[in-house]
This record gives sequence, structure tokens and C-alpha cells, in this order.
Amino acid sequence: MKKLLILALVLSMGVAQAELVSPLPNLKPDLESMLQNSAGRKNLVEMKKVANDRNTDVDVAFENYLIAKKNISVARAQFNPITTGQLLGVAIGLSYFWAPIAIEAVTSIPTKIYNVSKNKYLSKVAYYNLQDARAQVNNELAHLYYDILTHEVILKTIDQESSILSYQEAKWVDRKFSPERIADLKKWELRLGMERVDIYNMYVAELAAIRTLISTTDGSKYELAQISTLLDKSITTNLDQGKLQDFSVINSDKYKASINLHRASIANVKQVQWSILSFAGLNFSYKRRIKDAKNEENIADLRQQSTELEVRTNVLLQLNKLDSSLDVLSNYNSISTESLQMYADTYESFQMGQLSEDSAIETALGAIRDFRSKVVAHYAAWSALDDFSNSANFDVKEAGTVASAPVQGQIETNPLYQLEAADFKVVRKDVNGSTTLLLSSPKIGTVSSVDYVFSTSGIADASSDNGKKNYSVMVAGSPAKLAGTAMVKLDNGHEFSVKFDL
Repeated sequence: MKKLLILALVLSMGVAQAELVSPLPNLKPDLESMLQNSAGRKNLVEMKKVANDRNTDVDVAFENYLIAKKNISVARAQFNPITTGQLLGVAIGLSYFWAPIAIEAVTSIPTKIYNVSKNKYLSKVAYYNLQDARAQVNNELAHLYYDILTHEVILKTIDQESSILSYQEAKWVDRKFSPERIADLKKWELRLGMERVDIYNMYVAELAAIRTLISTTDGSKYELAQISTLLDKSITTNLDQGKLQDFSVINSDKYKASINLHRASIANVKQVQWSILSFAGLNFSYKRRIKDAKNEENIADLRQQSTELEVRTNVLLQLNKLDSSLDVLSNYNSISTESLQMYADTYESFQMGQLSEDSAIETALGAIRDFRSKVVAHYAAWSALDDFSNSANFDVKEAGTVASAPVQGQIETNPLYQLEAADFKVVRKDVNGSTTLLLSSPKIGTVSSVDYVFSTSGIADASSDNGKKNYSVMVAGSPAKLAGTAMVKLDNGHEFSVKFDL
């Protein structure tokens, strides 16, 4: 098959030889057009949306999320006040036979509450794992996207180089150059043709892979857009690495999964401890179950700490990789610019009769190869930017679109960039003789739960994890004064003490 493709390439060269049309005049515009986008092609942002809509690789993670959500429903059904009331109603005044049922219904309530809590946290673990899995799939998509664009341009530059060599061969044959020189030129063309076959096979395999990733066999609907914008060092200008690490942890789905897993393990310890009050939990394995649950809590705690360290370390590694890629791109871009200028000067000298056409061809081939190296560095930098975005858990606006503000400016405008207690406040609402306390904040999306600790005498502490109701709690009656502290717990593990006096 490879030999047939090479033969086809050689035959196509023969056609080019017959025409003897010089490809030199349009060299620079032809090269520059290779990075220009064509209408109807999809950029990376659009491809990621397609992947999120169609991808089946995260089905397992999503199924786990659904199972966890179902576990919440089962746990809540077990802790059902109506069912408990019915059991108590049947037991009251009846024979001692029903007494164990009544006691079980009441004494197992603490265990069932913690079971609900445990499964609630586990559902969050599954959800954040799903989001993390989706991010990793999108990152793999980005790597394929940039590799495909790179090889697409490389194939075009090889065709351009082959066209020039074919033109030179025809000229040499016409001028009756020595057979040895012509034979050497043909060997060069053949090696170039074999290289094209190898890269084309890789290109086709990458196209198949990206279509598999987005679960489609229709390649014509998903042609990829080239990117003409070159990244430069300004994108990482004045980037505060310490705040970048904090920001990455705050937004990390992996870290959110680990903190909720830790909270689930804490709830599990409480569930096992309270099980001593139920007949099912009171047995010889009680101490062992307590020990196992506490061991799991310790492991979850260590996993949370290691995940935070992993996130902080990885974002700096990817930042260094991005900086190195930008340096390499800057170097090759300068080389390519100089090569094209050298070619332009040489071609002009050829037209004026000061240099031979072979000299112009030699500089043209050098300009093509230097442009090819620039394109490789160009898309390597974009790929490194996506890796950095993935590690920072922030969709840097440059990715797949056009260059804009430096990363520091972008994340500073994000409401999650710097969190502090002043970002949250407690609000009081009095309606129809009842009082509600709730949390008010533009950054409320970061909150996991709120514990209200009252310093006002006679008012019991309360907690809420209902973000849809702004973590509100009801206070009986309408106290003239409510004072205390709201312990605001975030999904990322941070906790703030917010005082209120209302």
C-alpha cells in the first residue's frame, strides 16, 4: 500500500514536470495561508462542547454519579418521619412484641441521619469525579486537535516542497544536468514522499481517534479550524504563582472530590458509632467496625492533603512547561521570519539576474522547513496552554480562540480568585412571625454547608447544606436579636468564620 502511494506521488510529480510552472512567486502567501481558518471549521471550544454532548467515555463516571444519587434517595427513604410515626403509632399501647420495633424506629434515627449525610457527600464525590473525568477527556481532545492541525500543515508544506523539487528536477532535465545530480534529487524526492506517507497515516489515525472521542463517524461535519494567532510570553506576565496555586485548589474538581470523600468518611464514623443504639449495630463486631471506619477516615484525610499538594505542584509544572514552549516558539518564529526574508531577498536578486534560480530554490526550501518547525512549536505552545488551563482548573480564554489578556488579569476578574470571610455575610428575614437566617455572597457557588452557632441564649445551633435556599435556617418565633457565628464550609475544604449580630 505504501509503495502504491509513493508511486502515485511520483506520477503526480511527473504531471508537475510537464507544466513547468514555477511555484516560487507564491511561496510566502501560500505558507501564511496554511494557518488561516476556513469557514465552517470548528475551533477547540466548539469541539469540546461536541465532546461533552456526545462523549461516551465518561458514561461510567456518570453512571456512578446516578448510582450515588439513587443511594441518597434510598437513604432518605429510610429516614422518613411518616414511616417512623406509623411504627410508633402501632407500638403505643400494644403488646411488648411491638416494643423492639418502636425502640428501633427511634434509636436508629441518628444512624440514618448520618447515612443520609454520608451518601450526600458520596454523591458529590461522584459528581466531581465526573467533572474531572470530563476535563481529562477534553484535555485529550485538545492534544489530538493540535496534533491534527500540526500534521495537516506539515503535509501541505511537504507537498509544497515536493512541488518545488519537481520543478527543479524538470529544469535540470531540460538543461541536461549530469545524471548523478538528477538521481540524487530524485532520491530526495522519494525520501520526502515516504515521509509524507508516514505522516499521512498518522494524520488519518488521529482523525479516527478524535471522531471516536466525540462518538461520531461523520468526519465532514467536524473539520478543524487552524489558528493563526501566535502565543507569546505576555500571557504569563506578572503571574502570581502563590495565588495561582490557591486559585487552582479552589477550582479543582479532584480536590473537591477528596474533601467530600473525607466528609463522607467522618459521617460514616458517626454512623457506625451511633449504630450501638440499634439492635442491628449492637454485636461483637462493633469495635472492629469503629476501628475500620476511623482508619478509612484517616486515609481519606491523607488523600485530601495529598490531592491538594498534587494540584499545587502540577499547576507550577504545567506553567514551567508553558513558559518553555513559549520560548521555543519565539525562537522558531524568529528563525522562520528571517528565512522568509532571506528567500524574498534571494528571489528578488534572481529576478534581477544577480543570482541563479537554484539559489532561490535552496532558500525557498529552507524557508519551508523553518516554517514547518515554527508550526510544530506553535501548536506545541497551544497544547501546553491547554495543559496549563487544565491544571489551573480554569478555562483560559486563549485556548482555541484568540489571544486576549494575560492569565493573571483573567483570573483576577474571576469571583473565585481570592476568597475571604468578607465575601460572605449573614442576612436576617422576618416573615409572618418567623425568622430566617441565610447566607448572602456573590461567591455562594463555592459553599458546601453553613453551621450557625448562636451566642443568643435559648436558641439552638442549626446547619444547612441547601444551596438552592442560600443555606437558610429557620429560627422559632421572632427574637429581637440574633448574634453568633456562621461557619461557612467550602467545597474545596476552606472554612470561614462569619460573625453576625442582627
